[in-house]
Amino acid sequence: MPTRDPPSAGTPSSASVVLPAWLGGRRVALAAAFAPLFFLTHSTRTVLLTVIPLQALELLGDVRAVSLLYLGVSVLGIMTSLSLPLLVLRIRTRGVFVAACVISALAAVLLATPVLPVFVLGMIAYVFSCTALELTMSLYTMHLVPVRDLQAFEPRRVLFSASAFCIGPWLGVWLETRVAHAAPFVLTALAAAAAFGYARFLGLHEAGAPARLRGSVNPFANLRRFFGNGLLRLSWAIAAARAVWWTTFFIYTPLYAVSAGLGETAGGALVSVGVATVFTVTYWGRQARRHGLRRLLVTGFLASGVASVVMALGSGAAWAGAALLLVAALATATIDGAGNVVFFRAVRASQRPGMAGVYNTFRDFSQLVSPAVAAAVLSVFAVPAVFGVIGLGMLAMSWYSRFLPRRM
Repeated sequence: MPTRDPPSAGTPSSASVVLPAWLGGRRVALAAAFAPLFFLTHSTRTVLLTVIPLQALELLGDVRAVSLLYLGVSVLGIMTSLSLPLLVLRIRTRGVFVAACVISALAAVLLATPVLPVFVLGMIAYVFSCTALELTMSLYTMHLVPVRDLQAFEPRRVLFSASAFCIGPWLGVWLETRVAHAAPFVLTALAAAAAFGYARFLGLHEAGAPARLRGSVNPFANLRRFFGNGLLRLSWAIAAARAVWWTTFFIYTPLYAVSAGLGETAGGALVSVGVATVFTVTYWGRQARRHGLRRLLVTGFLASGVASVVMALGSGAAWAGAALLLVAALATATIDGAGNVVFFRAVRASQRPGMAGVYNTFRDFSQLVSPAVAAAVLSVFAVPAVFGVIGLGMLAMSWYSRFLPRRM
């Protein structure tokens, strides 16, 4: 266990830990030591990110059927996200975090089974664990990191998250095709165990979010309160649009690579290289602090939308289409420079659990919209057209981001 100073009353960020020797042995703020946990929690998702759609394609035999499967599972994900604040009330943040780690390992076992009903059950468990980890990590962030430090902390958080998204998609496919079918699923279970262990190491079961849940746990009341607030509504739209593009990229880039003759390994590599552009997030974070979030977001959405539409219109050559996808990924990475700062600044402390539950539906919404759009588009057009339609949405968000307050 680390040596940890207890938080001062009302200032949880004052806690510190002494890192083990293999991490330098230095005393650091708990908030700083907390950031690497995002790598572990996101690894429980990313290792299987490209494995799941490819296995679903093998079981179902049709890209449109895969889209419909993702559509159905995403509906359950939204219901889960809206209901999680009640679960936080019952078993507290730490209880939900532990449950998410356990269910993540269980999902890996189910997804490794090449039987369609079991695989679908595994997808449901996978979506639940991802959603629960997102909520609890958001609550821990809001409790541990002072508002004044959020804009500096968010690029660090995104950097650790991006590391998982960069390594995981390629590594998952490589392990399944070159090592063993079970290998990526075993690694996912180990990542869940490591996330649980590191959280205990940091003492988050003691220093985490407040035990008592304030505000309403009624999902319909929370929805009205959230979307009745203009800034919260805009923060959700920004996060949702960004997530829709990345979800489309994660699911349909491997499918594009296979359909265009580039192969499964190339598809996984494209996803990893695309996510690697997020390593520029610290630079974009500095630009946001220098020029403002609004300018960063307007420019990022505009560039991403243009590149995606051009990819759809001129995708005759497979590698040209792949290159344009990487350009669009780099443009979308600028949006990640803002992180979740808009939401964290807009939400009231007393309403964090309920509002975080609504806010985190942006991820499930993205997993709903992306396959829904794809299912409709693929009934007429080829895979590149999916990116074109999503790109039009990014162009619309470039206009909507203009309503962000200038002070941000």
